[in-house]
Amino acid sequence: MMFRKAISLLLVVFAATTVRAQEIAVPGSVTVQPAAIEIKHQRHPHTLQVLGASVDGFALDLRTQAKYASADPKIASVDAEGWVRPIANGSTQITVNVAGVTKTVAVKVQLPPTEPPMSFRHEVMPVLSRGGCNSGGCHGYSLGKNGFKLSLRGADPDLDFLAITRDSMTRRLNFQSPETSLLLSKPAGDSPHEGGVRFARNSLSYEIVNKWIQQGAPGDLADKAEVVSVRLLPDKLVLKPGQKHRVQLIAQYDNGVSRDVTRLGILTANNNQYADVEGEGMVVAGDPGETAIVARFERVFAATSVMVLKADAKFTATPAPQDSFIDKHVIEKLNRLKITPSPLANDEEFLRRVHLDLIGIQPKPDEIKAFLADKDAKKRDKLIDTLFARSEFIDHWSLKWGDLLQNSRTSASQPSVYLFREWIRGAVSSNLPMDEFARKILTARGGAADDPASVYFAISKDTNDTLERATQVFCGVRMLCARCHSHPLENWTQADYYGLASFFNQVSIRPDIRAPQGVQNAKFIQLNLAVGNSGNPRSGRPQPPKFLGGDEPKLALNVDRREAYANWLTTPKNPFFARGLVNRYWSYFFHRGIIEPVDDIRSTNPPINPELLDALTKDFLDAKFDVRHLMKRIITSATYQRSSIPTASNKHDEQNFSHTIPRRIPAEALLDSLIQATAVPENFPGAPAGFRAAQLPDANSENAFLRLFGKSQRMEACECERDNGSNMLQALHFLNGKAIQARVVNPNGRAGILAREKKTDQQVVTELYLWSIARHPSDAEMKVASEFLKRHSERRAEAVQDLFWVLLNSRDFMLVH
Repeated sequence: MMFRKAISLLLVVFAATTVRAQEIAVPGSVTVQPAAIEIKHQRHPHTLQVLGASVDGFALDLRTQAKYASADPKIASVDAEGWVRPIANGSTQITVNVAGVTKTVAVKVQLPPTEPPMSFRHEVMPVLSRGGCNSGGCHGYSLGKNGFKLSLRGADPDLDFLAITRDSMTRRLNFQSPETSLLLSKPAGDSPHEGGVRFARNSLSYEIVNKWIQQGAPGDLADKAEVVSVRLLPDKLVLKPGQKHRVQLIAQYDNGVSRDVTRLGILTANNNQYADVEGEGMVVAGDPGETAIVARFERVFAATSVMVLKADAKFTATPAPQDSFIDKHVIEKLNRLKITPSPLANDEEFLRRVHLDLIGIQPKPDEIKAFLADKDAKKRDKLIDTLFARSEFIDHWSLKWGDLLQNSRTSASQPSVYLFREWIRGAVSSNLPMDEFARKILTARGGAADDPASVYFAISKDTNDTLERATQVFCGVRMLCARCHSHPLENWTQADYYGLASFFNQVSIRPDIRAPQGVQNAKFIQLNLAVGNSGNPRSGRPQPPKFLGGDEPKLALNVDRREAYANWLTTPKNPFFARGLVNRYWSYFFHRGIIEPVDDIRSTNPPINPELLDALTKDFLDAKFDVRHLMKRIITSATYQRSSIPTASNKHDEQNFSHTIPRRIPAEALLDSLIQATAVPENFPGAPAGFRAAQLPDANSENAFLRLFGKSQRMEACECERDNGSNMLQALHFLNGKAIQARVVNPNGRAGILAREKKTDQQVVTELYLWSIARHPSDAEMKVASEFLKRHSERRAEAVQDLFWVLLNSRDFMLVH
């Protein structure tokens, strides 16, 4: 009996040990970050990240399992969680032991002779930000809350210091009894507070504010040290659902100080379905998927990617191709995600897709048959060059740039709009390099007859509108928020905004007195070279020109400052221009950009595949901003040519390009394809007969179909102006709308012609399929359709119309797939 009890107890212990061993995976590798630490302040301890990777690729947080020892505890101590604290000046090292691996970290301590007082700017302000006290919903609101106003998200430390220490006779601070100060008692929950508890009494935040008040609330506004960057460690994580992993936030100051600010930074997840952040940097994995952890400290941002995957021992990695850097980076990412890509699309699927994406119209039956009959292994590559030479290519891409540049009779005269349109068409036709394209637009002057590109400035409401449009289109960056306050999701300030404005504020717009009588809205762009810089409302002083995220250039007086902006914009070293264009063009061939939205590039919206975006950008620069080179590079990749039919492992993937995600055809391409399929033209008011929707000069078209299907109105420099979504009204329009019905039943249309021709049922079915959805019917489809025509042979014309109507209402016609 005793023996059986002992065996039972041993089995329980063994089972518990087994569970623990499964929970704590054996690392395949171990690293410690950072490799060296330099501490220059008594109150700024620094933690170590002990990172492991399991043999199947998952990240392991080994910090609490590791054993730490300081070579000289009189210089720096280290606790059981890896926090290194300074004791005295000197150098030592910390030894880290975990899973049989030993690592050392060099530590250098350089403390000032006396400990400086608490810093309002670098300690108290971060506490207020972390607690949300200066957010837009609290005291950062434009009118404040309950008589207490702080600058939005800590944009103005000087103002906040005065509001706390001087406003309302210093009622928020009690130097005799600091713990009863309203600045402490309200956020700690000791006094009634509409905002609730913002930090606990035993927290670092409470300790900082309490000690600052004890010291007499000293100011350090003369200390101009600024955070120049922050970074999250590790820079990427692969976790299992429910797994936890701590991240670390490091701030780098312009005086050379590097500081661990994990406990004072603001860390959030872009999508908390896949991961969330608890406490002081603890990432908790959720459902399988991918998101970014975004960190903010002193108005500077950083992000790290988090993948959440289920372990899959049966997964077989796809070999990464070496002949295409696009496929290489996509496949490497898919392998990390344990996703198998779909196979390549067949020739018919590829042919239709590339026609719609490159020239905005479906292939005709003769083109389909010829392509299928072509046995050349390079026929897909050669097709791209053929489509580049088509007039529809010019129509299609001129339309896109007309949208982005907002060329519209709403803002400019009709002759000006036509001249600008022809200028854009000329640039597309000649494959004008994108750096020259941007430069010609941004430095244009005169009237439309002198320089059609000057219409770009004529469209702007004012200088602010110009800088916002230019930055959004040519940099992929949205600056509107920074007009009034620091950007809530990026490092841009009002100095950045009005620094950009100073490049453009020499531009003035006046009526073009040379315009013929009766021409409305004709404008002339002139420069006032002597005009001063734009005023910065925050500083109350003129703001010198300032490159976005860069320096204030030294410019001579009375020069066109736009030239300096164009030089900066188009230099290969510019971090925005080539990258933004590559991302935008990628989105035109897929369902999304590598960064999405494509015109909202920021550090808190990281690319889904940064290696891919970097490689594409380098290739675009090497090709001297040749956009056709970029298009061909994308289209010839296996990534673009993949089928839209998902595999078992990629059916839930909508962002890593493992298969083609079907997308609705844009309004103009849909209408032009409908016209071609039915052989019934559209009459556009004011346009010559035979005009295609893609050839319309602007959005001022009285066409209900185009409006319903989301044609851009060219009111904003944003891809979001075009609505490529689907809705019930669109479905009803195809089912019952006159535009569809009239085309289908038109006796001189496609269905009428085929019904009268002496063709077999199978031939008619094939022609209907080729004209409507640009592919041959399957055997099953042929059987059903031909039997339908045979059953209704006595009313053949109507039966052909019914079949055609069904095909035009199918997803195969409406979608790029």
